[in-house]
Formats: sequence, C-alpha cells, structure tokens
Amino acid sequence: MMQFIKISLIFTVIYAGFISAQVPIPSRPDGYGVGGPADAHVVVEMFFDPLCPGCKASWPTLLQLIQTYTTRIHVRIHTFPLPYHTNSFVASQGLHVIANATNRNLDTIFRYATRVFETQEMWSNDATKSMTMTQIIDSLASMVDKAGFLSKARFLAGMASDDINEETRISWKYACSRGIVGTPTFLINGVATSASSAWSLDDWKSVIDPILASNEDVSSQIKDCPPNQKTCQYAPHKTQCCLAGENCIPNVGCRCFNLKNGNKCA
Repeated sequence: MMQFIKISLIFTVIYAGFISAQVPIPSRPDGYGVGGPADAHVVVEMFFDPLCPGCKASWPTLLQLIQTYTTRIHVRIHTFPLPYHTNSFVASQGLHVIANATNRNLDTIFRYATRVFETQEMWSNDATKSMTMTQIIDSLASMVDKAGFLSKARFLAGMASDDINEETRISWKYACSRGIVGTPTFLINGVATSASSAWSLDDWKSVIDPILASNEDVSSQIKDCPPNQKTCQYAPHKTQCCLAGENCIPNVGCRCFNLKNGNKCA
C-alpha cells in the first residue's frame, strides 16, 4: 500500500509539472511563411535543424515546391535545433536575428537558411571542437556579413539579445507542443506526413495536387451571375455571386458587414 502511495505521489508531481509548464505564447504565429495566404487550401510546414544533414538534403526540393506552386500553397518553416548538434541553436538564433533585423524580409531569411545549409560542415561538432562559442558566433557573423545579409556588428548585437534568444527558445518549445521530435518533419494542413529528404518534387505533387483539385471541384468558378448580383472572384479559380449589400472579401467571399443592422444585408 505504501509503495502504491509513493508511486501515486510521483505521478502527481510529474503531472503537476506538465500542467504548470505552459508553453509561452509567441508574440506572433511561429515560423516564416511564403507563397499563398496562411489559410491556403494547402499549408506545408517544415520543422528543421540548420545543421541536420537530412534537412539540408530536403531543402532544394522545398525551394522547388515554392517555385512550382507560388501562391497556390503556403509554405512555412520553423527552427527546431537538436541538442546533439552543438551549434544548431546558435545557427537557429541567427535566423531569428536576420528576421528581426530585416523586418522579416522573407527573401533574406530563406537565403540565410540556404547559406547555412551550404556551409553546414563549417559548424559541425568536429569542425568546431577546438573553438569557443564566442569564436563560433564570430565566424557565423563573418559569413553573414560576407554574404551581404547583415553587417557583422548588427548580427553580433542580435546574437547578444536576450529577447531574440528567448524568441528562439519559444520557437523550439512551440515545435515540441506540436509533437515534433526530430528533423526534418513535414506537416501538410497540420497533419504529420512521411515526407523526407528522399521525396522528389513529383512525390510532393502526388499529395498536394489532389488536395488542390478537390477544393477547386467543390468551389468551381461561376461564369455568370444573375443581373441583380455581382461576381466576386475572391481567390484564383473561385467566384461567388454577391447579393445586394454584400461585399467581396479577398480569400473569404461574399460577406455582409453592417453593424448597425446586425450584419444583415437587407
């Protein structure tokens, strides 16, 4: 009986720890997205470690995906540094530094990620085992400066920022709250997939194209509206006929906003 009580108390303490360990709410949605709107019919999320070889192998195909679908899908990347890649948190924080210093310039953010992948061996455990963390950060700052992403001084200031360090930590905790345990991990519309570095562009298309096609079939484009209604093309290949008093809202459709009349069009 005493043994049972002890075990129960241990589990109670562990459970209380989980309850109290609220993941900090980010100041904005986590990650950096390109392409279509964040509520596009297809949203691809990549959780990556900048020093993960599998992530490096997956990256060119992800860029192909962005170029192929442009605004038809939304692609969002999240940093998830793994603990056994010693310098991964530093490289991940560097991406957040770039984002903050450039007002979230997505082109620069993605080019930084590309450059870190290209020079991945420079930041590996073996390559830096005789370097101090200060030297590693200084070397990364020199790379950033040489690539023209940001001046070395501004990058080093960002790496010394407690706020950006905390932002990087919150991003990692956010990934944990999504059930992410390794990299690369890919989600499509919030669902984990078997996508990996072995996937080609055709593999991705075999999953994405049917989703896009099913949505286009459900909301096919209306060619002609009745004379007393106006055509609302609220998204590519998607139209509705708006009634009198309704407004055409991009990415939404026909809606009536009249607070004085309880949002009734008439």
